[in-house]
Amino acid sequence: MRAGWEERPIILLDGLHKHFGGVVALDGLDLEVERGTVLGLLGPNGSGKTTTVRILATLLSPDSGYAEVAGISVTEHPAAVRALIGLTGQQVAIDEHLTARENLAMVARLRHVPGAVAREQVDDLIERLTLGALASRVVRTLSGGTRRRLDLAISLLGRPRVLVLDEPTTGLDPQSRFALWEVIEDLVRDGMTVLLTTQYLEEADRLATKIAVIDAGRVVAHGRPEVLKAAVGTEVIELVLHDAMDVARAAAALESLAAGGVVVDLGARVVRLRASQRSTIIDTVRCLDAAGVELEDARVHNSTLDDVFLALTHRETAGVVDGADVRCLDGQPDRAVGTLGPVPERPSGAPWPLACSQGDRERIVTRLGHAVQDTVVIVWRNLLRYVRLPNLLVFSTVQPIMFVLMFNYVFGGVIKLTVRGPYIDFLMPGIFVQAVVFGSTQTGVALADDLSRGMVDRFRSLPMARLAVLMGRTLADGVRNLTVLVIMAGVGTAIGFRLERGLLPALAATGLALAFGLSFSWLSAVVGLVAGNVEAAQAGEMTWILPVVFASSAFVPVTTMPGWLQAFSKADPVTLTVDAMRGLVLGGPVEVRLVESLLWVAAILGVCLPYAVWRYHRLA
Repeated sequence: MRAGWEERPIILLDGLHKHFGGVVALDGLDLEVERGTVLGLLGPNGSGKTTTVRILATLLSPDSGYAEVAGISVTEHPAAVRALIGLTGQQVAIDEHLTARENLAMVARLRHVPGAVAREQVDDLIERLTLGALASRVVRTLSGGTRRRLDLAISLLGRPRVLVLDEPTTGLDPQSRFALWEVIEDLVRDGMTVLLTTQYLEEADRLATKIAVIDAGRVVAHGRPEVLKAAVGTEVIELVLHDAMDVARAAAALESLAAGGVVVDLGARVVRLRASQRSTIIDTVRCLDAAGVELEDARVHNSTLDDVFLALTHRETAGVVDGADVRCLDGQPDRAVGTLGPVPERPSGAPWPLACSQGDRERIVTRLGHAVQDTVVIVWRNLLRYVRLPNLLVFSTVQPIMFVLMFNYVFGGVIKLTVRGPYIDFLMPGIFVQAVVFGSTQTGVALADDLSRGMVDRFRSLPMARLAVLMGRTLADGVRNLTVLVIMAGVGTAIGFRLERGLLPALAATGLALAFGLSFSWLSAVVGLVAGNVEAAQAGEMTWILPVVFASSAFVPVTTMPGWLQAFSKADPVTLTVDAMRGLVLGGPVEVRLVESLLWVAAILGVCLPYAVWRYHRLA
């Protein structure tokens, strides 16, 4: 942390701007959050709340402006900021195919919490959020309220300084919402700082130390809840009209009496305005009567945050109540964000020298160790999902076995093909390659599923090696491919497949198949990241996988194909790899095909791996 950070707000946003094409999400947003407080961030849909949260969580970069957490710049040192923040987003970002305890243990390891400490924290959070009896159940069997409590528990691993909650109780029943409020209140009593965005005004009224109302990407009011409510008047007059057609006429008639503007709800036929000395309920009724507007009901109630919200976000000139700037309504001299001055710089380290210092080497080794650990954790997670998803097991094992049996007895028995030796020997290398290529599509589909379920955002908000998510995904698929190859080799052997050249060439052929499958996994990763959802990813995979597999020599010799197809098949990377594997396990020329296949592997990896990494880092 930088020197002097203790005197600054724990969260500081200064002049943040963010555009998405022609849409202005943030328009010079300024905000401060003091340590040990709860700031409730309110605003209508599209006001910039979630964009603010995603910038703080380092999931987005601002176009301009400055943001820091505990004295650390969000843009300059995002990994350090991720170690300080726990994020609970609008989606419940939990792996549904792991148990509650497994989810907690996984994230604890990805936050690099030491083993004994991690187990202690997991046990403490399970008890604190009353998950004990449910900790060993797979998440997909848990209720919505329990999942949200688990999601919050995951955000608390590693004991972050700041907890960011983006509409944490949306969709929960009242009982679950109240239970979650009690947990948040306990955390604040323990000294945690909370940034809370919510659509429930009673939630902000109960939990927030201060409220910031934002509209059109800017703060329009900031202060304690009771002060904000007082600013829009101690009482609010609510008039229910007999005819919705009279709403506009009633609003115009009451404009002269409304101290803070008139708010209308056309659907409910309601007109609201603040009570004042010149606008008692009697005055408003007389005014509407003079305008010929028929009333159905009239009532007066104390101001609530709903009234603050409506008054501030339905105004043509946001940020003004009775002509005064309401950015801070605490009655205290609220310093402007820009007056804090620049953050004191940490001592500049030496530029990268030809020889690193001992401290530099230790940091590099630590980061590499964490990257390896993170990758292993993601591999474990993905392999465990395979075991618990019967449809993936069927797709990965039963389908290739069916291909072996079907093609052997259909093409090898019914259609008389001219191949050297038994057809099963010709077929098996093609089945091996077909299996790893089809299996590689699961990389993109799984990534797209994680994207749509919020798991990728969860991973990207953690202080883990970001490349580990992609590496762990593709390596897990490689382990799955190896398992499938072993199973299919056993099935092939049972129906007559024999290795002609011994064990070492067979191992080389297996290595070639796995390398080929790995390259196609990275191609699939690109498809999944671009598609963003499972349906689009599956459709995108099929557009390339069917031609390259079924227009290859995997199942029939190229010479048996129509002439117009032979040119494509001879250049098909699947054909080159299958022919190279046949040469390795059955004998015959292999060098040229092997080199050509490896060149394809290198080319696909050389293009798709860096593009997938770039695309992953650029996710919004």
